[in-house]
Amino acid sequence: MSRVFGVGVIGVGAMGDWHLRAFTSLRNVEVAAIADINKEALRTASEKHKVDKTFTDYHDLLALDMVRGVAVCTPPFNHAVITCDAAKAGKHVLCEKPMALNAMEAKEMVETCNKAQVKLGLGSARSRFSPSVELAKEYVGKGKLGKIYYARATTVRRRGRPGIDILKESKWFINSAKSGGGSLIDIGCYDIDVLLYLLGDVQPQAVSASTFTGVGEPLKLDTAYDVEEHSSVFVRFKEDVAATFETTWAANLNSYNETVVFGSIGSLKLNPFTYYTEEEGKGIAKTIDVGDSRASNMLAEDFIAACLENKQPKTPGEDGLKVMQVIDMAYRSARLKREATLRDLEKSR
Repeated sequence: MSRVFGVGVIGVGAMGDWHLRAFTSLRNVEVAAIADINKEALRTASEKHKVDKTFTDYHDLLALDMVRGVAVCTPPFNHAVITCDAAKAGKHVLCEKPMALNAMEAKEMVETCNKAQVKLGLGSARSRFSPSVELAKEYVGKGKLGKIYYARATTVRRRGRPGIDILKESKWFINSAKSGGGSLIDIGCYDIDVLLYLLGDVQPQAVSASTFTGVGEPLKLDTAYDVEEHSSVFVRFKEDVAATFETTWAANLNSYNETVVFGSIGSLKLNPFTYYTEEEGKGIAKTIDVGDSRASNMLAEDFIAACLENKQPKTPGEDGLKVMQVIDMAYRSARLKREATLRDLEKSR
């Protein structure tokens, strides 16, 4: 079989364009076809990236033998059905974030890909390629933190609501039926994945959460707006570890991002990477310059390597399912105003 990997991109909006640029930069990859229901966007992408085969129905793309894997870059409400259709057609899948609308869809995606024996990689795990996250993973692996008992991740945007403040044409972000939710599922999925990656093989068991919408002046919109701007989430894991996630699209506060992991003999903070411990009875803090934190094309490169070498991608679907379980329990908790458990999710199926 040829070592050149034929890939198709389904959805050629902002993220589809990102994937097209990533794939076309790789020497062992050929973008064989693209698909989108928007004919104008399809034409623009075809000309920009020099892709001749274009389709308005993604099933036609999946029928091509030259396509061995696909990047699913549509809005989230299509992720599960397209991923499952692609897997059944024998195609490997790199799915953009968020993975799905809920944990049930995510579980179906994982099971379908496993049954079809195709790879499933996830865009929600792209931060794993960040140098600071990689160094943190190394520190954890070497036992420099001791017993990890708590972690905290905060992502604040002063004004960064998709469909309102940014990406104003993409109103689907603020419609829960299409997006699955607001700030938590949109950008909180990154923070949740990073901490799950650092904590290792842990299983979320219960979540307490609250959400809020209504920051700033009242909005006048002619579209649905039923998602949260702010979420506060507390997670308990089976392995006696806890984590807090605070995520906001809009706040009367300057934008910032902070991730901290607490351990019995050391702790660390990302961006800038700082390790806290004791030496000779004195508390010290070591800050390390890890360089550019952007993941660049490594998500696409890792996915292609996994497919060609028949190995697990660094961003596997099983981990994405755990992320979706946390998010699903969080939304359930906020709605019911009580703690939600994994058993609650299982009962609702």
